[in-house]
Amino acid sequence: MVAAAQEDVKDHQNKRRLMLIILLPIALVLFVLGLIMCYLQRTVLKPKEKESLSQLRGDIEVAENFSSNAPNLLVFSFADIVAATNDFSNENKLGEGGFGPVYKGKLPNDQEIAVKRLSKTSKQGSKEFKNEVTLTAKLQHVNLVRLLGFCTQREEKILIYEYMPNKSLDFYLFGM
Repeated sequence: MVAAAQEDVKDHQNKRRLMLIILLPIALVLFVLGLIMCYLQRTVLKPKEKESLSQLRGDIEVAENFSSNAPNLLVFSFADIVAATNDFSNENKLGEGGFGPVYKGKLPNDQEIAVKRLSKTSKQGSKEFKNEVTLTAKLQHVNLVRLLGFCTQREEKILIYEYMPNKSLDFYLFGM
């Protein structure tokens, strides 16, 4: 009986040893993988997230700054403008000026708009863009194309005007 008990104890110890031999490396591998994931999240993923948050804060500050100077203007999201212009398709391109290309677009409420997108090579900076938005908003007149709003997301500078079909200036000024 004592021999059987000793054999059970020895068998139990062998099972524990075998479990330890199997589970210890698995636990060690999982621990190392966890450390690697933490490291990657802190060094690779967090800077991108911080950059996105910083850009978002900048966009919000710019929008609030413009809105205080021109309270009747709408702040459009870049996604809304992309949808309205069919991703700035060439079919919707009306022309190009010193500011950059102008596209025809359609808002979800079926209102047609003209979208003036600052070209990346333009020398116009944020200060000049802000001045154009502020002045154009203050110069609203029956004989001028109305500025509806703007977009300053994703480092884009975009003005949204009411769309005027291609007719002569006389037609709009005198109804001819």
